[in-house]
Amino acid sequence: MKTYQYLEVNPGKGIAFALIYMVIVVLIASFVFGGFFELANAVDNFGSAKFVGFLTGIIVIAPVFLLIRLVYPKVHIVTDGSQLTISRKKQQDRIIPFTDIFIVALNAQRMNTLTLYGRSGEVLISILPFNNHPILKQIAEDIISGGTFQKTVESKKLFNTSYEAITYRR
Repeated sequence: MKTYQYLEVNPGKGIAFALIYMVIVVLIASFVFGGFFELANAVDNFGSAKFVGFLTGIIVIAPVFLLIRLVYPKVHIVTDGSQLTISRKKQQDRIIPFTDIFIVALNAQRMNTLTLYGRSGEVLISILPFNNHPILKQIAEDIISGGTFQKTVESKKLFNTSYEAITYRR
């Protein structure tokens, strides 16, 4: 029995959070400085652009890394040799028997994603961690260790980065 834990990427929540956060920061800063034009004048008269950028990075962007843990839910995956149990906060546990998994696709659709498909090609689950990407290969190895799968490796390129898309089929 192995347990894996990660923060799950939710693009919709992430983009909405970032936009709302930036709007709130700009509104608070403009209120403190007496309006948008006064805020622009304060930045212009501050002096070094590097120091303004550094200060903005610390004050504005650093809290995002702390707050992102609230936006992205923590997921626990347990493999016990015959099934996959996925636990999310405020949701019922989902159990997927290894016998229901016919295709295991690692990095096939997009980088750092593990997608499990059923008998008729339906997506059983897509695992897309925000952190802890090495668990994807470990989970795939746990699943394929219990059955006979044929491995297909395809080289893909994203910008200047090459990576392998690995697909295991029964």
